[in-house]
Amino acid sequence: MTSHKTTIGIDVGGVKKGFHAVANRNGLYLEKFHSIHSDEIAAWALSHNPSAIAIDAPSMFSLKSESRKAERDLVSNGMRCFYTPTRALAAKSRFYDWVFNGELLYQKLGLPIFMGEENKETCVVETFPHAVQMSLWAGDSNPVGNKRSIRESTLALKANYDTSQLSNIDFIDAALCAVSADYFANHQYIAYGCKTEGYIILPKSPSITT
Repeated sequence: MTSHKTTIGIDVGGVKKGFHAVANRNGLYLEKFHSIHSDEIAAWALSHNPSAIAIDAPSMFSLKSESRKAERDLVSNGMRCFYTPTRALAAKSRFYDWVFNGELLYQKLGLPIFMGEENKETCVVETFPHAVQMSLWAGDSNPVGNKRSIRESTLALKANYDTSQLSNIDFIDAALCAVSADYFANHQYIAYGCKTEGYIILPKSPSITT
């Protein structure tokens, strides 16, 4: 599946790990980039004039609980995910440093975040590599192996994707995000969540329902 557009996928880590990004063109690998600085990643992504940017990090905090509707929707459809609590709860645990790092990236990009309504302007969407993998294999059995080998197989077999330049699991996850952005750019996606707490975007599959 190709979008005939440039798309970006970004995997978000903590302050020390930083950001891993992959650019696709026509649904194929174009190049990659890593930085611990959100402004550098944002500048690199925007320099490609992308049609969509998909980020593996929450676009919003929960308003009043320990999870968001988008995350509960994924779990109810057989996919695991991290739960995002309120900002106040997240601030009490270093585990959520990567969520705050992701929030900074959204701010540096300065693009509108997808909130359920399509438009012709470039926007940023939240996605999740494990759920992207599950969506691409919907209706088929996932391959067996460790996380890296399964996700490499997913890219190769379900997206016809060349993984030879993806040197670690973070770039592989970024590539899955970019594939999700391809589907979004082609209007072939499913959105889990709500306007008040954000949406998680995945490749559309007839085997998955909201």
